[in-house]
Amino acid sequence: GGPRCSYSGGSRRRPHDAPRSEARRDGLLPAAAWRQARASSRVTLSETRLQEFMTAEIGYFATMSVRPVKLADIFQADTPESAGRLILRSLPMHFATRIKHIEALPKWRDIPEIVDVRATLTQSFRNLRLLENQGSDLTRLSECIEDIRQRHKSIVPLLGFAMGEMRAEGLVNEAFASEWLHTFLVARISTEMLTLHYTLLNSGDDGTSGSCRGIVDSRCDPRDICTQVVEKLSQDPRFSAVPMKVESYVCGRSEKGIEFSFLPRYLILLVEELVKNSAWATMRACDAAPQTKAPQPVTIFVGADDRQVMIEISDKGGGIPLDRQDRIWCFASASDRDVSHSAEDVAPPRATLSWSDPLSGLGIKPRLGMGLPLTRLYTQYLGGSLELMSIPGVGVDAFINFRRIDKQSIDTLG
Repeated sequence: GGPRCSYSGGSRRRPHDAPRSEARRDGLLPAAAWRQARASSRVTLSETRLQEFMTAEIGYFATMSVRPVKLADIFQADTPESAGRLILRSLPMHFATRIKHIEALPKWRDIPEIVDVRATLTQSFRNLRLLENQGSDLTRLSECIEDIRQRHKSIVPLLGFAMGEMRAEGLVNEAFASEWLHTFLVARISTEMLTLHYTLLNSGDDGTSGSCRGIVDSRCDPRDICTQVVEKLSQDPRFSAVPMKVESYVCGRSEKGIEFSFLPRYLILLVEELVKNSAWATMRACDAAPQTKAPQPVTIFVGADDRQVMIEISDKGGGIPLDRQDRIWCFASASDRDVSHSAEDVAPPRATLSWSDPLSGLGIKPRLGMGLPLTRLYTQYLGGSLELMSIPGVGVDAFINFRRIDKQSIDTLG
């Protein structure tokens, strides 16, 4: 049962979309026509007319063939100007596509959280399209990007909450909800990374070493990343009772050491999410076996050779039950930690917002249950893989694998 997720992101026309002949006026896209009119002292456009222009332009942009923003694009945009051009060229199309993706949902107007997300995307589309040609002055673009990042931080928790409501009301089934969220969130990842990359490049706040450019560090140390995660979680009262340790190894034939070109801010988030899962499972296993004197340790192994870097997170939390193993990658699937909370304990979606951590509120906090699927989605976008191996009665080993990135391999990045 349930509707099929038939909208694939901007390639289909809908009856209510403005035809291209209407979307263009005098050879100009609506926003361009508005800017031209605003520049003329003889013409004043009303807010209503501007909204009509924007509606037509969203329809037009949604019919374009949208090229995903690849990780290679972010690596190559190594100045504020080049990152800004990439934002102005790509994000309006992506926002328009996601707006139409929302409008493909059944009865979306009846779900307040979905309406909020659509309004957020529409405002961001409008703000970007109305920017003047900035030249070398990036002030207004920077203000626009800061505003987008602030407003978009609510999108993931709102969508997670909304899909739960739609499933509860029988509007969508689990398969549809997971497929819809996957399509939406893949596009959102590139937006989040690109806007952060621009912000760091423009502000100069991109790390303490000369190897950093924006979100990219040409000498990212995965061993140091894992150590930072362990130190942070050891101070967290939820996990401080769980012993954690890091072991690192480099293949004897490797000439490159353990450092590699990568995005340390995101590697920290991915490792932290997985270590939290392992620590949480370890605590649960300890609570279920009172005779156990102390929680078993969570061990993080870091290994590297000339072609790849791999991180393994190993716990003794008892493993994943067989009847749940085929659902752990489902965005819309509730987890044990979700159902263990009463309705009164469930935080409203706006209470789970995070400015700096796009995974915050997904893995540990109740109701959303999107931690592992979203972690794997980020890993795949970064050109890596995430696999789990569960041993019944023992625990889970999580493996993250990234190939090394160099100038020759950048063009092949996804």
